[in-house]
Formats: sequence, structure tokens, C-alpha cells
Amino acid sequence: MLTCPDCRSINPPNHNFCQGCGRSLKHHTCNNCRGAVDFDLENCPQCNGIAGTYWRAIIELAADNQSQGVDMKITQLEPVPNFPEQSQSAAPVAYNTEPNPWESPMLQESDESPKIPPSLTVDQTAIESNLEPDFWDSQPLGTTEFSQILPIVTADSEPIPAAAAELSSTDKEVNIEVNPSVDLPLVATVYLDKQSRYRQIDPVTIQLLVTGDSCQTIVIDRQPFCNSPLETLIKQDPIISDKNVEHQPRSPEEYQQWQTWDANDVPKVARAYIALRASLSSTIPQIKDGWNDDGKTISLVEDRNHWTQLLDRWNDPQISSTQIVYWLDRTLKLWVDLEPWKMRQSLLELNNLLLDEDSTICFQRLCPESIDSKLQLADLAKLWRKLFDRSGSIPSAPLDESITAMEKGELARIEEVRSRLQQIAYELEPRSLTSPLLTGASQELPTNSQEAPTIVFAKKLIDLEDAAATHTGKKRDHNEDCFGIVSRIDRTDSPKGRNVSARGLYILCDGMGGHAGGEIASAMTVDSLRDYFDIHWGDTLPDEETIRNGIIATNEAVFDLNQKNASSGNGRMGTTLVLVLVQDRDIVVAHVGDSRCYAITPSQGSIQLTIDHEVGQQQILRGVDPEIAYGRPDSYQLTQAIGPRDRNYIAPDIRFFELQEDTLIVLASDGLTDNQLVETHWLTNIAPLLSHHTNLQNGVDRLIDFANDYNGHDNITALVIRARLG
Repeated sequence: MLTCPDCRSINPPNHNFCQGCGRSLKHHTCNNCRGAVDFDLENCPQCNGIAGTYWRAIIELAADNQSQGVDMKITQLEPVPNFPEQSQSAAPVAYNTEPNPWESPMLQESDESPKIPPSLTVDQTAIESNLEPDFWDSQPLGTTEFSQILPIVTADSEPIPAAAAELSSTDKEVNIEVNPSVDLPLVATVYLDKQSRYRQIDPVTIQLLVTGDSCQTIVIDRQPFCNSPLETLIKQDPIISDKNVEHQPRSPEEYQQWQTWDANDVPKVARAYIALRASLSSTIPQIKDGWNDDGKTISLVEDRNHWTQLLDRWNDPQISSTQIVYWLDRTLKLWVDLEPWKMRQSLLELNNLLLDEDSTICFQRLCPESIDSKLQLADLAKLWRKLFDRSGSIPSAPLDESITAMEKGELARIEEVRSRLQQIAYELEPRSLTSPLLTGASQELPTNSQEAPTIVFAKKLIDLEDAAATHTGKKRDHNEDCFGIVSRIDRTDSPKGRNVSARGLYILCDGMGGHAGGEIASAMTVDSLRDYFDIHWGDTLPDEETIRNGIIATNEAVFDLNQKNASSGNGRMGTTLVLVLVQDRDIVVAHVGDSRCYAITPSQGSIQLTIDHEVGQQQILRGVDPEIAYGRPDSYQLTQAIGPRDRNYIAPDIRFFELQEDTLIVLASDGLTDNQLVETHWLTNIAPLLSHHTNLQNGVDRLIDFANDYNGHDNITALVIRARLG
């Protein structure tokens, strides 16, 4: 069956046009000139632009054959410099001290556990319809015809020139070897598969492999609108995940699909691509097809040759120290995720580490560990050392000491390493605002003064998301926190690209007062401000005076209710307030009380944008030593709040900023911020939400759960805004 790339309609294989939208199913549409291009062509005949559907083919010794000690060899044209050198003379050693995670789960007859469902029956007709060349495809070249066109390869032959330099993984030339045990001359194969679907751009000559050898080549898909056999199998037996909880990578033993995949001879490395991509998303390349062929495993994955290399960004002097530590923490998480699948070698190849548009570490491909490999955390430390050797320096002495301890095996627990990274990040980041910011329009986020002038950021908003959650906590019997969100995003698509116009009003309040007073005050404040800005927010962001008047009017409403009820002392209800207004890249942060607002960015780490209105912080701003300021018994007493006093005692802080890069804005009540929770754990519990591949609501829910375990003595509320620029 044919899947239309535009409307995703399913069409019979003999259709020339999509029955859903009418586009041609026999040709590509050139992105440059919009002309029709045959699937088999690499370039558009009208404008010479690249037009084919390309995949990177990875050819390696099949895992099954490795375990059996089969001696194979491959002759390759394209070098793979990022693969480790392995001895070809040493025989592979298999050890059976642990269960093999790749073997299908087996149940004994006496096993009382729930039985694994029987393997699904694969629709062979559907697979065959995708494998058979369609009548419009060019006729495959026969062996005789091909030998007349392509020169026979000998030991003295020149390397075959690359037909698509932009798509090849390297521009170096490697001489083709000849296996002396083969009598016939070597001839490069045009097609990787027997169905003549995947044609090589630069054909490689494949002979017998030596254990550990592999090669890569770029292929063009001559049936791009057809599902591959692997894709058909996945659709018949999809990986099912819990939609309510963002699932973590599972081990091979946990997959009931094993029986189906075994029955259809799905290679083990293909299973790893499928399963890990389901949980790690774009970190893992998309796999198109995979099969075993004469003792070799062939995997077709997306070509990421033009992605940014981690090493290139790592050596950039403009990259901040907190970003470096964030990347190190990311490698630790991936180390844990890859371990059950025996794919940790993917992390140890420098050239295999890429960055996506969110500066998140991703892979060029998955690299299986050797059979006799017993990788330790020390091996990951060696990778870190290589990275810092390339950049020439390590940002802090404690980090250098930690890497040394890992290399010596003295620091071998993941949890302990991550804990150290947390502390190092806390010491390196801009920890808080030490003096009030100047007010005024389009002020940039606070930055490290040594780095800010030279950093070049993206300038266009491409997406805005938000999520919030609140919880009573473990010790309170009711929730006095309240939040409100009013947002609108307009997207306009045209041939010139996408334009995004966004605006959002975000309010968080932490109520106080006797009986239900806190709940009433916080809810009143949210409703009052929402109504106020519905009237006073026009086409542009409100100015400082308009925002201040709205907060004062809200204070008066709560104050008047206190007066009407003749409330006094602790019985007077009130609430803290933190308010954020977003219009495209411009934001305003206003607050009263000790509810906080943070910004988290890739280059600057975590920045506190508000200064608590409390006695201790007031003393610090007057020059008092922090230890003395917070040694007072009333140090945490609020100096401002909404409602308890009239307008003469309310002075909201209002600050304007301009977003310069991808940013998380976090509004939080003190149930989340108490005990330095954000400052201590932002790297692992909040920063991952910067990636647009992460479900924002699920991340906020997990943050609330974490705060409940960490604090839990008060109501907890978090509101997170994710702005993406590009």
C-alpha cells in the first residue's frame, strides 16, 4: 500500500494519484522548483536540486553470528572514523554470567505468572506488496549489465568517486581491499536488498566480514511511499505505552513483541532502535528497515550527517559552564537508558554524538557493545576527559576531581555522580539577583557578564506552550494556592515559512488567612487580574503603569472584603502574587510577596527573576550580611501581600525582559521553592523540560510529586511556560 506524504491517506499500490488529496504517487515534488522527479533520481532534472529519499545503511556482522564466532570480512569504501579500533586477531569471548537480555522471555509449564500472548500473525500479503517493485520503477540492472557499467574493483583501483558529496559521511578516500580467499574479482552491489528497492549512491563492495567490522553507505529509496517490511510489522504489533505517564526506556525482557519479532527474524539492533526511540524520541534515529542477510545485519536509519556535532559546540568558547554540566548529566541518563540494550558504546564515540535544535544530545546511530565488553562508568569518564582535552580546560576543580575519581573507579555510582554534578551546577550558575534590576522595556534576561556580549541567539518565536499543576501537600488539609492561565497562539504558514504570534497571561497566588480566607483571596486575585487584562491589554504589551494599576485595584478588592468582614490580625485574608505576561518575545514579570519566578535557559542555567518581599531579603538589600539577615526570628515574615493592607502599602516589582533563546519560565509557590529545591535540583528536574520533545504537563506533574517528597509541608503549585525560538 502507498501512504501519501501530504495527507497520509492509504492508497492501493497501483494508484498513480492519491485518492485523498490528488497528488502524484509516482514522483517526488522538488522542494526547489516544484517539478516532478522520479524516485530513482538523486537530483531534480529541472534545477539539479537534491530530490531523493535517502537513508543511511549500516552494514555490520549480525549479533547472532558474533555470538557464534563466525569469521566474516567486509571491504568498504566509506571509512567510519568514529568506531573504536578492535583487534581482528582475538577471537570473540562470550560470557554467560548474566541472562542474555536479547533472548525471548520463556515461561515454564509450571509458571503461574500471566502468559505472554501468542505471536501476532503478520500479514504477509501486505509485506510482499511493499517489497515488489512497482510497474513504474526503473528496471533493476542485471549482473551482466552491471559488470559492463561498473569497473571491476582490484587492489590497485582508485576509490569510486562519491556521487552525492553532501550526503556522504566523510570526504576521505579509502582504498578497497581484496579478500585473498576469494577467487572472483570483487564487484560493488548496486542494491542492498533482493527486491532492488534500496539503491546505493556510492556502491560498496561487500565480502566476508571480520568480527567487529562495519561500514556505512547512503541509499536512495525507490519506493518511498511504501511501508518497509519492518514498518508493516511495527504497525501490526505497535509498542503500547501509558499515555498518562511519560514512560521510561524498558529493558528487552519487558517487551512482549519479542515473540513476533523472533518469528519474523527482526535483527536485534533494529529492535533496539524501535524500543529506545519509543521512549527517547529524537535522541535515537528513525529506523526505516532492517534485516539479516548472509550473516550480516543491515539497518537503514535516517541520515543525520548534517546535524551539529557535540564536539563542535563543546569547543565553542561562547558555551556556558552550566550548559557543559547539563550535557554531562544528559550522558549519565543515557548511560542508564542504554545499558539494558547493550548499546552504551553509542555514547563513547565522539563523532556519534550530535545536538538537535534544542541542544539536546542525540545519536548518529546505535553502536552495539562487543560480546566481551564489560563497560564501566570509568569508560564514560574517559569520554568526558577527551571532550575537555579538546576544549583545553575544565570549568571547575570539583568537576576535574570527580572525573578523576570516576576514572580510578572510586566514584562508580550513577546517583553519586549526578549529585556531584548538581552541586557543581549550583556553584557555577548565576544563583540569584543580588540587586534590583532596572525597569524598562525590552530588558534582556540577567546574564553572566563575561559571556553575554558575545552570545548570538535566535530572534524569532516559533512556539509557546504552558502547563500547571497544584497539590495540597502532605500536611495541609486544604489548598490555598490558585493559578490562572489565559493564552492564545496564532500560527500562519506560507511558502516563506511559519509565523507565530503568541500572548499569554499567567498568574500564581499563595493564599493566607484564617479558615477559608486564603483560598478566597487567591481565587479573587486570579479572577480580578484576568478580568482586568481582558480589558486593558490591547495589541501591544501593557506598560508598567497599566500593570501596576491592575495589581493595586486587585489589592483594593481583597482589602475592601477584609474591611467589610471586620477581619483583624491573622484573620485578615491575603495572598502572594507572581504574574507573567508574554507577547511574542517580550515578557513582563510582576510580583508581590514570596512566590517566585525563575528563568531557565541553555546558556545561563537557572536564574531567579524575583526577589522575595520578606524581612530577611529586605535586610540583605540594605547591606546586611545574609547570615545575620536570616538569623532574625522574623526573617521570613512577608513585607508585602495582596489584601491585608490598603494601596499605600503595596509596591509590586515589575520588570520587563526580552527572550533571546529557548527559555523556561517557572512560576512557583513556596511549597516548591522552600529548602532551595529549585536551586539544588533544577538541572535534573526542570531543565529537561526545555526540550520540545518532552511532554510539558507530564514534566510539571512529576515536579509536583518530587516537591511533595522533598518538602510536602505546604501547598505546592508550579506553572511552567516553554518558549521556543528559532
